[in-house]
Amino acid sequence: MVTATQLDQSNIHNEDARSTSSTLVSGEHRNEDERNRTNPIRHGFDQESYEEDIIRFLYFSEKRHDTNAKPGQLIQKALKDWRLKERIKTVSGLLVVCLNIGTDPPDVVKTNPCAKLECWIDPFLLIPQKSLEAIGKSLHNQYETINGRTRFKLSLDPSVEETKKVCCQMRRNAKEERILFHYNGHGVPKPTTSGEIWVFNRNYTQYIPVSLFDLQSWLGSPVIYVWDCSAAGNIINAFNRFAEQRDIEATRLAQQQQQQQQQQLQQQQQQQSQQQQQKHDSILATPTQIPMQQVSWKDSIQLAACGPNETLPMNPDLPADVFTACLTTPIEMSLRWLVMRNPLLTSNITMDMVLQLPGRSTERRTPLGELNWIFTAVTDTIAWCVLQDQPDLFKRLFRQDLMVASMFRNYLLAERIMRSYQCTPMSTPKLPETHDHPMWQAWDLAVDMCLFQLPSLKVAEAGGPSYEYQSSTFFSEQLTAFEVWLSEGAVNPKIPEQLPIVLQVLLSQVHRLRALILLSRFLDLGPWAVNAALSVGIFPYVLKLLQSPAAELKPVLVFIWARILAVDRSCQNDLLKDHGYAYFINILTPNNAMLSIPHVSEHRAMSAFILSVFCTHFKMGQQACLRGNVISACLAHVKDPDPLLRQWICLCLAQVWMNNTEAKAVAIAENGHKKICALLNDHVPEVRASAMYALGTFLAEPNKTEAILNIEHNIVVSALTVMSDGSPMVRKEFVVALSHVVDHAGTSKFLAAASQTIEEEQHQRSSENRNKGGLLRQTASSLEDYYFGSSSAAATSYDSIYLMIWKALLNLSVDPHPEVAKAASVVVDHINMVLLSTPTIGEYASNLARETMIAQQQHQQLQQQRQQQQQQQQLLQHDINSLDRSYSVHLGDYDKGRRPAKLTRSASFASTFRTFYNFGNNSSNNNHHHNESTIDPVRRQLYKSQSGPESSPSDDILMPISSTFYNWSCEYFTEPQMRVAEADEPGSVVYTQRKWRRNRNEKILQESVVTRNVSGRCWEDQVNTMYNDTEASLLLLHQFEPHLVAADHLNCLVVWDWKQGTPLSVIDNGNPPQSRITDLKFMNEEDEGLLMVGSDDGVVRIYKNYDGSGDQEQAVLVSSWRALKEMEKSSGKQSGLVSDWHQSRGLLFTGGDARVIKVWDVHQEMPVMDILTQSQGCVTSITGDQVNSNIIVAGFGDGSIGVYDRRLSPDEALVKKWSEHKAWVTGIHLQREGHRELVSGGFEGDIKIWDIRESQSIQTFEAHSHHEMTAMAVHDHSSVIASAGDDQVVKIWNMNGQRLSTLRPSSGFLGQKSLSTRTLTFHPNLMVMAASGNDGYITLYGIH
Repeated sequence: MVTATQLDQSNIHNEDARSTSSTLVSGEHRNEDERNRTNPIRHGFDQESYEEDIIRFLYFSEKRHDTNAKPGQLIQKALKDWRLKERIKTVSGLLVVCLNIGTDPPDVVKTNPCAKLECWIDPFLLIPQKSLEAIGKSLHNQYETINGRTRFKLSLDPSVEETKKVCCQMRRNAKEERILFHYNGHGVPKPTTSGEIWVFNRNYTQYIPVSLFDLQSWLGSPVIYVWDCSAAGNIINAFNRFAEQRDIEATRLAQQQQQQQQQQLQQQQQQQSQQQQQKHDSILATPTQIPMQQVSWKDSIQLAACGPNETLPMNPDLPADVFTACLTTPIEMSLRWLVMRNPLLTSNITMDMVLQLPGRSTERRTPLGELNWIFTAVTDTIAWCVLQDQPDLFKRLFRQDLMVASMFRNYLLAERIMRSYQCTPMSTPKLPETHDHPMWQAWDLAVDMCLFQLPSLKVAEAGGPSYEYQSSTFFSEQLTAFEVWLSEGAVNPKIPEQLPIVLQVLLSQVHRLRALILLSRFLDLGPWAVNAALSVGIFPYVLKLLQSPAAELKPVLVFIWARILAVDRSCQNDLLKDHGYAYFINILTPNNAMLSIPHVSEHRAMSAFILSVFCTHFKMGQQACLRGNVISACLAHVKDPDPLLRQWICLCLAQVWMNNTEAKAVAIAENGHKKICALLNDHVPEVRASAMYALGTFLAEPNKTEAILNIEHNIVVSALTVMSDGSPMVRKEFVVALSHVVDHAGTSKFLAAASQTIEEEQHQRSSENRNKGGLLRQTASSLEDYYFGSSSAAATSYDSIYLMIWKALLNLSVDPHPEVAKAASVVVDHINMVLLSTPTIGEYASNLARETMIAQQQHQQLQQQRQQQQQQQQLLQHDINSLDRSYSVHLGDYDKGRRPAKLTRSASFASTFRTFYNFGNNSSNNNHHHNESTIDPVRRQLYKSQSGPESSPSDDILMPISSTFYNWSCEYFTEPQMRVAEADEPGSVVYTQRKWRRNRNEKILQESVVTRNVSGRCWEDQVNTMYNDTEASLLLLHQFEPHLVAADHLNCLVVWDWKQGTPLSVIDNGNPPQSRITDLKFMNEEDEGLLMVGSDDGVVRIYKNYDGSGDQEQAVLVSSWRALKEMEKSSGKQSGLVSDWHQSRGLLFTGGDARVIKVWDVHQEMPVMDILTQSQGCVTSITGDQVNSNIIVAGFGDGSIGVYDRRLSPDEALVKKWSEHKAWVTGIHLQREGHRELVSGGFEGDIKIWDIRESQSIQTFEAHSHHEMTAMAVHDHSSVIASAGDDQVVKIWNMNGQRLSTLRPSSGFLGQKSLSTRTLTFHPNLMVMAASGNDGYITLYGIH
C-alpha cells in the first residue's frame, strides 16, 4: 500500500524480465564500442555507472491514484449475514416407544431370523415389561449422551389419553423452546396415508390411531420429530399437508383480527379529542409491527427412517431400530456396519471387540474419542459441501441448535447405511443426497486404521505387551489437502471442502498452529473467503482463542482478526465481552515480549487497525481503550520505521478520541497532537493523510476551553504546510479538518475574516473602496453581536487564525485537483451563503457586481470580435491549404471561447464572491470560462447532495464535511498480502501484457541501434502529415508507442497515432483563463504510460489512459498539484513551468517563472529540495543526468546557463554558470545515451556544446544567422540537432556543426507560402522528427 509497484521484481534475474529502460539508460550497444573508445563520454561521467540494471518503478500506479482514496462498495455488497439470528435450544424430549413385545403388528410379515435388537438390547431375554423398561432406559441414556442438558421423558406403549397428556404437559414446560419427539412404531401398524400413527388403548387390546393434526395441536412448535417405523414417509407427507393448512388458516385469522382491531381503533379515534388521537397513534401502529404469524408449522423439522412404501431392514445382523442406532450411537453403528461389509476384518476382529472400543467419546486422545471427533468433522464437511448454495439452511440445521445439529450429522450416516438396504430416509427440510460423498471414503480409512490397532490394544489391556495407540493421520492429511488447494487451486473463488475440518482442528493443540496459518492464508484470498469462514462458523473459535496465552499464536490470530474486521465490523460487542480487545492492546504496547515475533511492526499495525474498528462509533470501545492506555501505546510508535504502523496508529488515535473529550485530554497531556503534527512531513502520503485525518477528528470538539482553543489554533498553523503537499489525498483531508473548525467556530468569525479579505483586495485595487470595507467590518461585528453576543465579538481579531483559515480555504477552492476543490468550495460557499443572506453584505455584493458589469461586457464584446476575426482567418487559410494537402484529418470545431455558464473559482475572495452573486441572479447573462474546480450551475442543485432536494440558497449546508479516508484505508486488509501481485504471476493477463510490451520495447531498441548509424544522412523524407485543427505549441513523442501528443494555445491536448495519422483522443487540460500549457512529459513509458502536463500557473497534471484505449474512453486525471508556487508574472516573455522528469529516480525537477528549481520526489509526492537559481531571469529549459539525477542544467531567459549539483545545499548547489548566450535560451538538452552531449540553443540563433568541467563552451556554430531561433531539439542517442527559426527554415545538424538537411515547410496552393515552425521534437529512439507549423499541420520527417 505504501510502496511503489515494481516491474516484475521477482523475475529480475530472468532474461524476459529485464527492464528495457535500463538498456536505454545504460547505452550498452556493442556496435558503438569502437567509437566510444575513441570518443569518451562527455563531462567525465563513468561509463560503468550507466550499465547498472536499475529496477524500474511504476509511479502514480498506487491504489490511492486508481481510486482517488474513495472506498469501494464491493466489501459492503460481499458481506453476508453469518450470525445466527436466534439460538433455539431443545430443552425437552419425549421418547414414545410402541413395541408391544411379543405381539407383531398385523401388517408386517417378519423374516426368520429377523432383526430384533432395540437400543442394542434383545427384548426377548427378559419378560416383556422388564425388556420394555430396559429399552426405554437405554434410549434415554443414548439421547442424554448427545445432549446432557435436554430433559427427556419416556412414554412406553402409551394410550391415546396418556399421549395427549404428556404432549400438552411437555409444551407447557418448554414454553417457546424446541421439543424433540421420538416415535418408535415397531410394535404397531404402519402409519396411514391419511396422516395417522398408532398407539394402544388402555387394555392393550386395540391399536388406536392418533391424527397428526391433533399431535401438532398438542406439541405446538418448534419441534423436531424422529419417525422410526416402516412407511415413515407417509407421516412426513401428511404432516406437511396439515402444516400447510394450518399456516393458511393462521394467516387468514391474523388478517381478520388485524382488520377488526383497525376498525375498532378508527371508531375510538372519531370519538376522542386530538390529544387522545395522538396518544393512540402508537396503538394504531402496533398491529402492523407484530408479525402476523410467529411460527410457521411448515418449518418443523422431521427425520424419517424410510419412504412411504418402504419397510425397515430385517437383516438379523442389524438392530431392529437401525435408524435410531444411527441417530443416537453413530460410532458403534458405523463400526458394526463397516465390519459387516469388510470380510477381511472379521479374521481377528469380532463384533464384541468393536463394542468394547477403548476410551470415551469426550476424550479426543482415545480411540473412541478420536473417531467421534473425526466423524463430526466428516459429517460437518459433507453438510457444508452440499448446502453451500443454501447457507441459511446450513445455519439452521447445523449451527443454531446443538441437538438438531447432532441429529442431522448422524442422519447423514443413517442415509448412507439405510440406502445400502434399499431404504431411503427422508427429512424436512429435504437435504441433497450425501450417501456417496467422497468424504465417506476418508471416514472408512480412519475407521480401518483404528480397528487395525484394536487387537493389540486388547492384548495390552489383558496384561500382554504394552501398546501405544497411534493417532489417526486424518486431520494432518486433510490439512495437507487444504494446503495444496491454497497453493494450486485458489485462483477461482471456490470454497474448498476442507474448510469445516480446519474448524475442528482448531480444537486440537497439536494441529492448531498449522490450522491457523492455513486459515490465515485462506482469509488472505479476499472478502469472499472471509465470508465463507464466518458462514462455516469460525468466529466462536477465534474469539475463544483470544484467551490463549500462547505466544506462537499471536501473529496469526492478529492477522485473522484483521481480515475478519475488515469485512465485518459488527464484532465490537464480542471483543468487549471477556476483554478480547486486551489481546491486541498487549501486542500494540511496546514490550520485550513482542520482539520475538517476526515482522512485529506489521502485526502491531494490524492490532492498531483492530482497535480502531473496535472504537468506531462505539463509545464503550473508546472507554475500554482509554483504560488500556491505547493512546500511550500508539504514541510510542510514532517514529517506527514501518509506514503501515505509523499510518494505523494515527487512524487508531483518531477513532479513539473522535467525539471523546476525555480521550483528547489524555492525548494533550502526552503531547499527542504535537507528535501527530510532526507526521505531516512524513515521506509516505498515506501516513500524512492519516495524520491529517487524526488532527481533523481532534479539531471536532464542540466543548472548547481557552486552552483547547489555543492548542487547536497551533494545530491549524502547523497543518498549513499541507497546502503545498503533492498528494490530493492529503490536501482533501486538510479541507475536511478545516470544515470542522468552520463548523464549531461559527460563521461570524469567518464573516469578519471575509470582510477583511475584501477590504485588503479593494485596497489593492483602489483607495476609493476603503469605506466599503469598513462597512463590511461593521457588518461582521454586528453579526457577531447578533449571533454570539458582544463578548464573542470582542474576541474576534482581524489578525486571528480565522483569517489564515479563510485564505487557505479560498486557495484550496481553486486547487488543481477537482476532488479537493469541490470539498473546499462547499466550505467557502457555506460562508458565502450566509454573507448573501445578510442584508448589508448582500447589498454590498450587488454594488460590487454592478461596478464590474460594464467592464465585463466590454471585455466580452472585444473578445468575441477577436475570436470572429481569428475564425475567419483560419477558415480562409484552411480552404487554401485543403487544395494542396492530399491527406489530413479534421478533428472538428471545438470553440473554447464560448462555454456553458459555470461559477468560476478564484483565490480572490472578491471575485469569487462577485461571481457567486452574479451566478445566482444573472447566470443566463454571463458566460464564464470554467476549469476543473467549477461547480454545478444552479445553486439549488449545487447543494442538493448536502442539504436535500428542496433546499434554498439560504439553507445551511451540511457541515462539517465527512471523510471517507478511514473506510478507504480499511480496504487494505481485504486485499491479498501473502500472494505475489497479479502482475508478477506468470500466466496472468497483466503479466502477459507486460511481457509482450517488454519484447516490443526490446525490438524497438534494437531497431534504434541499427538506424542511428545512418543518422548523418538527409532528413527530407516525410513520414506523415496530420492536421491538428489548431496550431500546436508543444509536441511529444512516446518512446515505444506510436503516440504523438500535441498541445495548442486553447489548452487542449490531441493524441495522435503518428504511424496511421489518426487522432486517438482529445484532452481538455482544464486550465484557468489566460493560462497555457508549457510542458509535456511521459512517465512509465516502459509499461502503461502516463502523460504529465505542466501549465504556466505552476500546476502539474498526470493523466492515465490518455490515448483512450482503456476501459474508459476519456483520459483519467490521476493526480494534480501546484508544483511551482510564487510564480513571478511580468509584462515580458514568460516561460511558465518547465520540467525534467527522471524515471530512474522518480524525481521531477520544475522551474520557470520562479527563483527556485523545485525538486519533487513523486514517490513521496512531496518536494525534497528547493535549489536557488541565483539568476535574474526565468528558467526556460531544464535538463539533467538521467541516471544519478545529481547534475541539473538550466537555461535562463537572460541567456545564462547554470549547472547545479543537488547533493550540495540549496544555496551552494550552483557549481557552474555560463553567460555566452546573449538572449533567451531556447532549449538545452543533455543526451541520455551516446556521448552524453550537452547542447543549448539561444534565441539569437547560436547553438553551443558544453562540457560541465569547462568554463566555456567547447563548440559554437550559428544555426540561424540574423534570425531568431524559435525551437531546438536534440536526439537522445544520435549526434543530431534540429533547429527552427523565424527564417521559416528547419535545419538538421550533427555535433560537429555540419548541416545535414534544410527543410522549408510550406503550405498553400503548390506550396507557395512558407510557414514558421513553432516546435520540434525527436523520437527518443527512432530516427523520426516531428515539427509543427503555424497552419495547424504536424509533419513527421525521417531519414531518406
